Amino acid sequence: MAKLLAFNVPTTGHVNPTLPVIRELTSRGHTVTYYLTEPYRKAVEAAGGEFCPYDSGIPAARIPPDYFERRDLDGSRPADTARNLAATALDVLPDLLKIVEAEQPDAIFHDSMCPWGWMVARVAGLSNVSSTTLLSFDPLMMIRTSGLFPILRLGFASFPYLRQFTQKAKEIERAYPVITMPDFIRFMDMRGTLTISYTSSMFQPQADRLAPDVKFVGPSIEPQPRDSDFPWDALDGRPLIYISLGTVINQNAAFYRSSFDAFKDTSAQVVMSVGKATDIAALGSIPPNFIVRNYIPQLEILQKATAFVTHGGMNSIHEALYYNVPLIVVPQSPEQRVVAKRVKELGAGMHLNNATPSASDLARAAQFVMNDPKYRECAALVGESLRSAGGPTRAADEIEHLIRAL
Repeated sequence: MAKLLAFNVPTTGHVNPTLPVIRELTSRGHTVTYYLTEPYRKAVEAAGGEFCPYDSGIPAARIPPDYFERRDLDGSRPADTARNLAATALDVLPDLLKIVEAEQPDAIFHDSMCPWGWMVARVAGLSNVSSTTLLSFDPLMMIRTSGLFPILRLGFASFPYLRQFTQKAKEIERAYPVITMPDFIRFMDMRGTLTISYTSSMFQPQADRLAPDVKFVGPSIEPQPRDSDFPWDALDGRPLIYISLGTVINQNAAFYRSSFDAFKDTSAQVVMSVGKATDIAALGSIPPNFIVRNYIPQLEILQKATAFVTHGGMNSIHEALYYNVPLIVVPQSPEQRVVAKRVKELGAGMHLNNATPSASDLARAAQFVMNDPKYRECAALVGESLRSAGGPTRAADEIEHLIRAL
């Protein structure tokens, strides 16, 4: 049986898809030691992994539980995120190499946005499995999706961060000559000896142009126990619109109020998640057909939803399409525009360009998506491609195939 060391960034969107894969691997007798921050201990141990907090091997301040929040990092400033990740990787790599030397793993398992996992594998001469929740895209795809001038504006605003990232990349290459640093876009999507992608080849644009070591296994979705805190009895059978901006860039009170105005007079029922940091009382009067909570059990609600108004995060998109739910995508960051465009191209929903669309635009989009059966039909086609991709079982099969070849 094999021994893997796993490294990830402390954010649920990147951790949660890995847990069913870890469960599948450990059920087959493999050992997975997962380095993360303390809040993920229970989830990792429930999946059968051996949990190690980062502060057991490196000073806790280097990768705290609120790593992204403390640095105010999100998808709206990718170059800033890249230079922070590069600086952290350079800082922690000596300690991680000591861990690898002591543990003697067969391979490294890491998130595609966890560069210290990618780097430790390179320096230690180990094969690595990259776990990616993102679409693979290049600069040309970004330009085609967002337009040249928005990309140029983003590049101009990011110039100081890009320069700092380049400087940090040179430091890394000087310290570890075996490492050749990619540009910052590819740095945010680190490939492995094997790359596990939680989408389908149907959803990934130009999938046939990617290397054969990228395996499309579909989303890692597991049944969840019913959340007893949600008022399930209040769902009355009307068409259900679910609204969520995800767990990161979700403090958009103007968007939530626009949603109130868009749907308060409709015959639909609306369930809206506003995130843990949003003060619900500050949003004002909530229409009677709305249920608003800081947290919503998303998988369960999606199985009842008629349409989903979403920011376009990959996990949310996959979960909706897995259950054949058509989408209204309201991107809050540049990479989410790529996802929104793909949803529109596949006919599985609509894309609204404004991060805070007007009430009339929201209402009109929902009317189209809910009343035209082609959207649900296309969502079901994409959903079938996700369900049939193999999931955690296929991911574990691919990882075992890599290990046997070592």
